[in-house]
Amino acid sequence: MNFLDQMQWKTKIKRWGQELGFVSIGFTTAEPINSLVPLLEARIDQGVSTPFESKEIKSRIDPKEGWHCCQTVVALAYPFPYASIPQEGKGVIARSAVGEDYHHFMEQKINHLVEIMANNDWPGTIRLQVDTGPLIERAFALRAGIGWIGRNQNLIIPGYGSFVALALLLLDQAIEPDHPSMLDQCGTCLRCVQACPAQILGKDPFAAKHCVSYLTQSKEVLTPEECERLGLRVFGCDTCQEVCPHNQTRIEEELAFSSDAKLQRGVDLMVTLNLTKGEFQRHFKATAAGWRGKGVLQRNAFLALRNLQDGRSREWLNERENDQTVPPIITPYRR
Repeated sequence: MNFLDQMQWKTKIKRWGQELGFVSIGFTTAEPINSLVPLLEARIDQGVSTPFESKEIKSRIDPKEGWHCCQTVVALAYPFPYASIPQEGKGVIARSAVGEDYHHFMEQKINHLVEIMANNDWPGTIRLQVDTGPLIERAFALRAGIGWIGRNQNLIIPGYGSFVALALLLLDQAIEPDHPSMLDQCGTCLRCVQACPAQILGKDPFAAKHCVSYLTQSKEVLTPEECERLGLRVFGCDTCQEVCPHNQTRIEEELAFSSDAKLQRGVDLMVTLNLTKGEFQRHFKATAAGWRGKGVLQRNAFLALRNLQDGRSREWLNERENDQTVPPIITPYRR
């Protein structure tokens, strides 16, 4: 593909992506991001990476490790939908986990883009990753120039903030890359560092295993300190993003939109604690909050009630002292 063809395809892919609702799209090469190796090694050596992260570092930084034909990586960002603000005393679901599972939604969007490319005679092969493969989306999005990584470890898109889902298109054709983002507008701001309930931001390496968002998804037994950090969170944690100045316009829009929002970020804690299998299937299975199963959500609802000093959590356990209806994931927290 000559340079003129490359630029034409880049322009068309960006235009089609924007028409599908992607707010930022950038191109980079398939060269490995070797600068990440020491950081990833340190996280593994210090035991602060999560079980969700591949320990095969090369597969995380080198697109050709998984597909030797890859020549170009396209990074795409799509905004999470607006959802209602949780009312006082409600359990909290992160923005990324309300509504249709963003993995499925993004796959549909990306596949639509791939279909458009094919219908316009794209000359090669395409593969995709939507937060399900080993490649570090944020790192390739940074190198593709669509944003910068803030102190809160999230990719921040100029004009849109960080409440976005990221996806990668892998192409077997070389396309002129965009310039990496040199923009870093965090400056001296430390709001996310100060607000982080786990106090892990601003330190290297990032201790993802102690992040509250991870804790809400972990099936390991949490320490008393970790239980307390969960607060009222039933799935995920948005604190470091909610305090970010670059997200305030989005949050103001969300507040104005909240009364009309069809999607709910607040959940009734007792209802969640008492979820039946059928109710879980109806309300959570198709969302990103459902991927870790019913028991994790019930445990988090139980701990949230305890953090509220709501006696119903103790009553709930006492009523089930001699039966088998208490999810095993909750039993370590009897006290």
